[in-house]
Amino acid sequence: MAHTLRAYTPAEAAAVSEIAVKSVHNAIDKRIIARRLPEEEGRALSDDDLLRLKLWYGVGSILSAERRQRLFDTIDQNPDADTVRADDYLIVDVARAREQLAARAEALREAERAIESVKGVLGGEPVFNKTRVPVRTIAAMIKSAETRSKGIR
Repeated sequence: MAHTLRAYTPAEAAAVSEIAVKSVHNAIDKRIIARRLPEEEGRALSDDDLLRLKLWYGVGSILSAERRQRLFDTIDQNPDADTVRADDYLIVDVARAREQLAARAEALREAERAIESVKGVLGGEPVFNKTRVPVRTIAAMIKSAETRSKGIR
């Protein structure tokens, strides 16, 4: 994953890494991820933090916390490695994790470009560009459709 200056909020980090927001906050609170951004960035996470987050939870049931930390140390020593040996039996495809994160980060950027917040339009509520359609309305419709498709009413 390219090293960018992008800082992700915990909610954005959750969306990009496909980890629950609560788990992102727990990872920050427990210092599971060594945040690389200055303290003035608050709880924001970098691209490297997202990679660590995805791998931490991705290999969570396979590796102990100590072994996961060794995995991160190995990645730090070989930041451009495509694969990293986590132990004698497990090789982690770091390149694939980076690709997945990059694709989801691009999808987030596309979504951000499609949304605007204008003071005179619906009181500044986020809407789709050049419309008065609130983002939360469409999100609620999608959530409702997902719930119905699972047979939950």
